[in-house]
Amino acid sequence: MDHRIQRVCVCCGPAGLVLFLVGFWFVAGLVPPPSATDSATQIASFYRANESQLRAGLLISMIATPLLIPFMVLLTQQIKESDARLSPLANTQLICGAILVLLLLLSIVLMGVAAFRPERSPELTQLTNDAGFTIFLWLFAPTTLEFAVLGAATFIDRGERPLFPRWMGYVDLAVGVTFVAGAPTLFVKHGAFGWDGALAFWAVLIAFGVWLGLTSAMMLRAIGHEAPG
Repeated sequence: MDHRIQRVCVCCGPAGLVLFLVGFWFVAGLVPPPSATDSATQIASFYRANESQLRAGLLISMIATPLLIPFMVLLTQQIKESDARLSPLANTQLICGAILVLLLLLSIVLMGVAAFRPERSPELTQLTNDAGFTIFLWLFAPTTLEFAVLGAATFIDRGERPLFPRWMGYVDLAVGVTFVAGAPTLFVKHGAFGWDGALAFWAVLIAFGVWLGLTSAMMLRAIGHEAPG
């Protein structure tokens, strides 16, 4: 594979996350998310008061999210090249990653729908907002499986030059467990497992950011080893 294309694919991952946060956090103002305890009137007021910036921020997030795809495709390819026996695990992580991107896009669309007609009934705006953030925070199943598969692949990898050091497998598993913190969001509306909680939101965001940075660095290292001297 062309090493320049590979480097671009790696950089798409961190660039996508940064651009997503710019749109979702600094422009749309959705970090932290509105509390699940907010009333329909409060949610509707938030969307009415921030109509333009919400639309602009969500547009940026919509553009940023698919940038994760080239990153995941290259990660799959590198795992296969490291050890051919890992192909089923590599393909599984790719499919789980694609589901993650699809669900993120769906949640952004729903939030965009809420921002499109903020003058509608507060109950309908709240319903659309609830649907968007429930998908956004409750998509732990495919991501947990993805990180479990990545951890297993790291432990099993017996290639001449393994893609990841063994300790990275424990990082993968830890991140997968962290994503499980999204599971209780359907049952609670406040506290650590609420939409804006320390575990369900902040811990997941930080864990994913750390994982993405570490994985990107190791993927770039692997490309450097392949590049002709």
